Formats: sequence, C-alpha cells, structure tokens
Amino acid sequence: MANIFNEVDEDIRKERYKKLWSRYGKYLIGLVISIILIFSINQYLVSKNIADNKKLLDVYFAAAEDIEKNQLEIAYENLNKIYNDKNNTLAAFSAFKLSETYLENNNKIDAIAVLENIFSNYSLETIYRELALYKYIMINFDVLDISDIESKISIIDNKEGQLKPYFEELLGIKYITIGNKSKASFIFDELSSSENTPFDLKVRLEKLIQIAS
Repeated sequence: MANIFNEVDEDIRKERYKKLWSRYGKYLIGLVISIILIFSINQYLVSKNIADNKKLLDVYFAAAEDIEKNQLEIAYENLNKIYNDKNNTLAAFSAFKLSETYLENNNKIDAIAVLENIFSNYSLETIYRELALYKYIMINFDVLDISDIESKISIIDNKEGQLKPYFEELLGIKYITIGNKSKASFIFDELSSSENTPFDLKVRLEKLIQIAS
C-alpha cells in the first residue's frame, strides 16, 4: 500500500514540475543565458582593458625612450595619444612627462599649458591636479600675484586635497616677497601649530618663521 502512495505522490510531483516548467521554463532558460552572456562580456571587457592598458604602457615607455634619444616629435605624439585616452592614471603620468620634457627643452609656454590642462581636468584624481597646480605655481611664482595664487588654489576641493599646507607655504613665501611679513608670519604660525602639517614642512617652517619675523 505504501508503494502505491509513493508512486502516486511521485506522479503528482512530476506533473507539478511539468506545469512549472511549461510556465516558467523559458524564463529560466533566459536567465541562464543572460548570466552566461553577462559573465562572458565581463571577461571580455576585463581582458580587453588589460590588453589596452598594456599597449598604453608600451607606448609610454617607448615615448620615454624617444625622449632619451632626443626624438621629441615622436615622443610628443605618443604621449599626447596617452593623455587623450580614457586611462586617467596613465593620462596624468604622460601629461607630467610632456610638461617636464617641454621645460627641459626651454619650451615654458607649452609646459605651462599642459599643467593647466591637468589641474583643470576634473576627471583626473585630485592628487594629480594638485601636483600639476603646485608645479604651475612654482614655475610662474615670480609673475603671479597673491590673488592669482589664491584663485588657482580655490579650484581644488579642500576635502579631497592633500597638498593644502604646501599651497599655504607658497602663499606665505609670496607675502614675504612683497614685503608683507606680518601676513606671512601669521600663515607660518598657523601651519606650525596645525596637526595636519607634514613633518618635512614643519622643519622648513622654523626657518621661514625666522625670515618673516
């Protein structure tokens, strides 16, 4: 008797499974196919991204070799290709290399233009934009006035920025050059007492505070 009930129960389950499959089977197949497609596409994109980045790195190192060989036109062309690519990290590195090469070849105008492009490019990480702005201010330090420097610094988000103390140092030094030592002294004292001021800067501040006194 028990076997009969088991067979009936099994037949009922099979019939239920058939109904479920006829109702939802196509959706299940679609889901499986979608998962396979998504996985395959993701794997393809990952592989392609790795391959593309490797190609860009090869171009970057080739450009560096071209610079060493003084083949500057080819180097500039390749570095510009990288700078205009979607890989932001390599774009920043290539842009810094471009600017550095322009400076080494006494092309200050183009060097400055590249740095301006970097710190004005909001798609780049903040640290790269800060470094570009710092180099820009250093190169133009003699011709920039206080308001110019403050205006440039203001484009960097203070919440994300890491070089704010160094920008403040530059402002303080600029105040010294225009004879406003009291303002410079105030800036240096603030930096010296701040817990966020890096150690290397605090070491320099001792000398700067003496100069501003």
